[in-house]
Amino acid sequence: MSALTRLFHFSRTQRIRAQSAYRFSVSALKSVRHPNALLSSLVVLPVLVGGFSFGERTAEAREAAGQSLAYVAANAGFGVDAIRIEGLRDTREGDVLDYLAVTPTTSVLGFDIDAARDRVLALPWVKEASVRRVYPNQLMVEIEEHAPFARMLQRGRVHLVTVEGEEITDEITDVHAGLPLVVGEGAPGEATAFFAHLAARPHVLGSVVALERVGDRRWTLHMREDVQVHLPELEVDAALVRLEEMMRREAVLERAITVIDLRSPDQLVVQLTDAAVEAMSEEAEGLTAARGGA
Repeated sequence: MSALTRLFHFSRTQRIRAQSAYRFSVSALKSVRHPNALLSSLVVLPVLVGGFSFGERTAEAREAAGQSLAYVAANAGFGVDAIRIEGLRDTREGDVLDYLAVTPTTSVLGFDIDAARDRVLALPWVKEASVRRVYPNQLMVEIEEHAPFARMLQRGRVHLVTVEGEEITDEITDVHAGLPLVVGEGAPGEATAFFAHLAARPHVLGSVVALERVGDRRWTLHMREDVQVHLPELEVDAALVRLEEMMRREAVLERAITVIDLRSPDQLVVQLTDAAVEAMSEEAEGLTAARGGA
């Protein structure tokens, strides 16, 4: 049974009055050329329907009236014929369309844009969203997405997080597979504060492969070229400044080093690669032999 049939499934007198209101609304809608004037025309059907004595069927009548009114508006040229979506990067367009829940009988005037916005905001990548009408027959959706900062290992699964530590999604594509991986005991609870320090040092951040929380006390950076950087429990920002200067001035990550220990503010400790240690040992042996021969 259609919405219109259900709406007017009452006494003969009620059906006659309702059908007259319906035909009048259709005629008025088709003659309208401006949305403001349309609002005046649309008031006819609900007012007449609302004046009927439906008794126990009031709720059903109101629902059917809304559906019928939407159908009338859609067929009068105010149906949603186009949806423009801007700001998509990681969100699929099809998901936005599904969450908007627009049907063939949806009218621009009757569409609840606030409820639609709330539904779109439920999408994992969506940080902010706006939905507005563009008369006579379009909807405009503008989206701002979350910016992923790292991959977080938590509760046995990896998910993307923002710089504020807010979880985005655990569906990670190749596009974000290169983001730093955050691991270690207590990492989720301390990551947000540490992200703030790291985000202020983009030259360092660009070379970070993983962030490891050690003993729930401090952080170790796993850098490209298999270099580990031990950071102190306190004065983290000062240590990152030292590292950034070393990277810029001395290209420290390009050297034969496996560990840079910055836990002490007054000294720098480095650990050489096995190959570098072997080469230095051979050189020392050669010098010793040369001196003995002399």
